[in-house]
Formats: sequence, structure tokens, C-alpha cells
Amino acid sequence: MLKDFFSNVTILIASFTVMGQILKNNPLHHSSTYRTKLHWGICYGILGNILMLFSFQINPTTIADLRHLAIVIAAAFGGWVPAIIASGLIAIGRVVLFGLTDTAIVAAISAFLTGIVCGGFSKFNISPTLKAFYMNLIGLFFISIVFALYIEDIKTLLHVLMLHYIISLIGGFFAYHLCIYIDNSNAAVRELNHSLIKLQESEQKLNTANEFLNRLSYLDGLTGIGNRRNFDEVLKKEWSNLQKTNSPLTLLMFDIDYFKKYNDTYGHLAGDQCLQIITSALKDLMANNPYSTFCRYGGEEFAIILTKTKLDKGIAIAELIQKKVQSLKIAHRSSEISDIITISIGIATIIPSSETQPKDLIHLADTCLYTSKTKGRNTISTP
Repeated sequence: MLKDFFSNVTILIASFTVMGQILKNNPLHHSSTYRTKLHWGICYGILGNILMLFSFQINPTTIADLRHLAIVIAAAFGGWVPAIIASGLIAIGRVVLFGLTDTAIVAAISAFLTGIVCGGFSKFNISPTLKAFYMNLIGLFFISIVFALYIEDIKTLLHVLMLHYIISLIGGFFAYHLCIYIDNSNAAVRELNHSLIKLQESEQKLNTANEFLNRLSYLDGLTGIGNRRNFDEVLKKEWSNLQKTNSPLTLLMFDIDYFKKYNDTYGHLAGDQCLQIITSALKDLMANNPYSTFCRYGGEEFAIILTKTKLDKGIAIAELIQKKVQSLKIAHRSSEISDIITISIGIATIIPSSETQPKDLIHLADTCLYTSKTKGRNTISTP
């Protein structure tokens, strides 16, 4: 008999461990959802039926096991809902597994009453450990009634009750605290996983922010196009790539004619708006050219890097740019050559090689731009 009780305790503890792993993300508490309580109630009901399968026969009609502890633990952690579900399943199992007899019916009623009373008792505001102990006694009380009704031999009755109480109280104590340990362990794992997820989200946000800041570091704050840093890095990169393929690299540099006088006449705010209007229009113009990079070189001076582009093609693009700016018809009454904004352009082309450097191309294009200015502005110059 003692061996059978210990087998029940072992099954009970092992089952709690397995259930804790299966439902680790849906812990059972009084505040849990009804769906969670339903799942746990079914599990505890199944456990109670398993314990009955490993019960031992006291007489032809009476068996003993620790099924009531499944109800007690369900009530202790989840309240009346899982307790009623578990006790109902255990009551049904008692009849199905061992036949429809008077003893089975009484034992089934006893199990169901245990679920009802323990479920109600779970609402009392006392120490959880003490509450579980009292509910264990409640279960043992109903079992004692069943045993008293069907075990006629007093010596056997006392022996069974003594073992049942001792094993149930000790086993229930360990089972309850094992469930607490499993629950706390699962909570710690969930908290750790939550922290890891938060850390990953923070790292992702940080990486996104760093990428955004990195992109900003290559953009001109006023116009939104590439800045001088972007210009230098793109030119260096394209120079290296085209050097391997022996392809031409064209640089188009232009600035706004008499822009200082424009600022003096209309104010710096209007000057900023003028730069924004021009860059927006030219950005749209160059959007369909996959070989172009449009940058603000400094002040009112701009540069367009044209990869795999020969000089004649560069001149054609320069003419389009010049016409586009003129079509904007931005008034400039202080200009010495026109009543609207105009630009001067310098173009140079080099086939990158080991004998030349990017600064050579910049120097050529800048010299051509200076030539356009000395020739009266609003012109396009080439070497």
C-alpha cells in the first residue's frame, strides 16, 4: 500500500513538472483568463484519472489514490473554475474506469464536492500555503467519509486513513511548493525572454537611428541632396570602379549667378528658398538618370557626378539643367545679366587611371566653371 501511495506521489510531481513546461507561457493564477483556467482544469482532470489508474484496491469496491490533490492544486492556484473542471473530469473518470457501482457514484460525488468546496475556499483571504493545506484536509475529509462507508474492517480503515493522511499531507506539501517553484521559474524565464526581446528591439531601434544619422551625415540639411562629404565619397568610389573598366567620368559643376546680390536684395531666407526650389527641380530632372549623383558642393555651388558619361552627353545634360533653371523664372532684379535666376556651368571628363586622381577632375571642372563666370555667366564651358 505504501509503495502504491509513493507511486502516486511520484506521478503527481512528475506530472506537475510536465504540465508546467507545456503551459509555461500560460501560467495558472486567480487572475488568469477563463481559457487558461479551462486548459489547466482539463490537465488536472486528466492527471486525476491517471492517478486513479495507479490506485490500489482496498476491497472489491474501494480504491485509494491521491486524485484529490489534483483538485486541491487546481483550486489553490486557479480558484473555482479549474477546480470544478478537474473534479468533474475525475468524477466522470471514476465511473468510466471502474464501472457504475454504488462506490463509484459516491466516490464521484465526493470528488465533485471536493472541487466545489475547495473552489469556494480558494476565495478566502489567508496565506496561500495555509489555504492549500486546509483544502488538502477538505479533500481528505470527503475521502474519509467514502472509506468509512465502504471499509467495514476498522483496523483496515484506520490503517488506510493513517497512510492516506500522512502521504497526502507530505506529498501535497511538496507538490504545492514544487508548483510554486515551477511557476516562479517559468515567470523568470518569461521575464528574461521579454527582456531579451526588449533588448533586441532597442538594438534594432538604435541601429535604425544610427543608419538614419549616418544618412543624415551625407545629406545637405537645407536642400536634402548629397553634401560635400557625400560628393567626396561617391567621386572616390566611382573613380575606383571606372578605373577598372576604363570608362569615362564626367563632373558638372555650377553655381547661381550673382547669388550674393540675390541674398542682399531679397534676404537670406529667400535665398534659402531659392536654393531649395532649384535643387528640387533639378533632382526631379536627374531622377531618371541612374548614373548621376547630385550634391551641394558649398554655398550656391553644386556638382553632378556623371558616371560612364562622355563629354558630349554631359554637355547635353548641362543644357537641360540650364533651361530647367531658367524655366523656374525666379525673379532676380539685382542680376547684371538677367531679370531671373541663371546659372554658370563648367564640365570636365576624365577616364580614371593610376596616373590621375579625383582632384584632377575637380580642378578641371572648377576651372571651366570659372571660365563661364569670366565669359559673362549664364554659359557652359568645357576644357
